[in-house]
Amino acid sequence: MRIGVISEGHADRAVIENVIIGATGIDRSDIQALRPIYNMDETDKALNNPLTKSTWSVVKSECEQRTLIDGFLAVEDQDFVVIHIDTAEAEEYGISRPGKSGKNYCSELRKRVVEKINVWFDADITNQILYAIAIEEIDAWVLTIFDKSDSTKSAKPKEKLSYILKKSGTKSTSDYSTYNSLSKPLSKPKEITKNKYLSFNCSLMEFYEEVCTKVIPKLEASKQ
Repeated sequence: MRIGVISEGHADRAVIENVIIGATGIDRSDIQALRPIYNMDETDKALNNPLTKSTWSVVKSECEQRTLIDGFLAVEDQDFVVIHIDTAEAEEYGISRPGKSGKNYCSELRKRVVEKINVWFDADITNQILYAIAIEEIDAWVLTIFDKSDSTKSAKPKEKLSYILKKSGTKSTSDYSTYNSLSKPLSKPKEITKNKYLSFNCSLMEFYEEVCTKVIPKLEASKQ
């Protein structure tokens, strides 16, 4: 089995990969970067290859065009594509936020973004999509490792994470390698259970549970 990832950035994908590994136990080599691509060689640099870049608007365009998505899923044993988007810019891509005071704010906002993505697809491919909807930023998922409070309520999770890391003398550069290291505990089932990371961000929990529900049955079926 292979899983493709379309994300807003390289650091985002690092966190997503660790969550998938923690949920399923698959090898990191079975997770493929579709957009942005990670291994940028000198030719890519010289040609300014657009596949090396991404933003929420690029994610939206990829969902609408489906070129990378359909091409990946058309190959045998390439079963799922992760679509990642943060909700920090939700209004910019047409989402009306639920009231933040409500106890279901996180779940309801995630649901609205999933529904919006499905409109962009203009096709029913939901069984092959894993929705990595981060509320409000994927930094909030990493924050669950370092701060035992509801990270969906943090107005600026990136800044809060940076502040916590700075106090401890830890590097906080927003790149693949750094975020892979920071989020490594999310790849370890025993750590996830012991430290209850999922309980501190409902969008992390819902993505984790979705990965388990969709991917694990496929893995088990392939072993029979």
